Amino acid sequence: MPARLWSPWTGKSWRRTSPSSPARASRYTRLFRVGRTARCFVCGSKAVAYVPYLGDYLCREHFVEYFERRVLETLKTFRLVEPGDRVAVAVSGGKDSLTTLYLLKKFSGELGIEVIGVAVDEGIAGYREYKLKALADLAERLGVRIFIGRFEDYFGLTLDEAVEVLKEKGFEYKPCSVCGVFRRYVMNKLARELGATKLATGHNLDDEVQVFIMNALKAHIEGVVREGIASATGGEGLVPRIKPLYFVTEKEVLTYTLLKGIQTPFVECPYIVYALRHPVRRWVNEVEDEAPGFKYRILAVKELARKALPEPPGGARKCVICGEPSSKPVCKACLFRAYLDPEFAAKLGGLKLISRLRDEDE
Repeated sequence: MPARLWSPWTGKSWRRTSPSSPARASRYTRLFRVGRTARCFVCGSKAVAYVPYLGDYLCREHFVEYFERRVLETLKTFRLVEPGDRVAVAVSGGKDSLTTLYLLKKFSGELGIEVIGVAVDEGIAGYREYKLKALADLAERLGVRIFIGRFEDYFGLTLDEAVEVLKEKGFEYKPCSVCGVFRRYVMNKLARELGATKLATGHNLDDEVQVFIMNALKAHIEGVVREGIASATGGEGLVPRIKPLYFVTEKEVLTYTLLKGIQTPFVECPYIVYALRHPVRRWVNEVEDEAPGFKYRILAVKELARKALPEPPGGARKCVICGEPSSKPVCKACLFRAYLDPEFAAKLGGLKLISRLRDEDE
């Protein structure tokens, strides 16, 4: 007789309709049950997704319940937010950030928080305008205000223009390096000026695994320690960051967006081909295909490493150029801006000063 199973989400017990052993089945068999329909292990309804973390299938209703409970428990267990927080969600218009915005707004009453959105327009033609449109549509549906910061307003040029300069200089720095520094600068400054007490990002488990591997490959020990589920208060001017999707995979986020009708255009940034993350992401997914659970194990290794490694120096100074928080005399945003914009460099006393400051930064 089929065994009775208890649902940790509803508190009810259910009878498994058919025995299954996904741990022993091949990946093909687990994903495509030949000759029969996969059934939810909780209620026996037609399944919509296989969840490696649970080792079985879930129907639409129980997958949504599982996903939302997992994120909510992450927020509560790790105390990512407190009643009275004004949470700025860093939204790009992609599936991860839109899901983060949707769930934080959904849970805002229960958690006692206020939710707003902050977006960055880098100036990537043929890409960013489509993502911002998806963001505007969801924000209107949720009733959430969105504030947008533009590279052109903060740095005097778009990312497309910056890439042309990088190309002329032989790509000494990759587009993603410049974009990442500029985006973090704009998001933190905008969130702080809006009075946010927390800055939530849409980083999921896949993102964390990829960044950990990249930091390990570059021997960036400080990066390994800093990239946790939440940042400590890093000093005056830095808004603490949180990652509500830290324990859910990219595929789970995609499944949730499809089931909930959270729409985003399937367009990729044209500069992803220059990023180290691109081959790392592909390799991680290939290994996960061959050895299910690989991503969870890597995340566990990361957390063990973070506990074993010494804490990086705390506190942040102010950049001598722009006055924003920086661990060095000059922040990386100003270094990159001077590298890209000769007029800005000239105002600072020429490239010799910037070269000296860059050497100190490194």
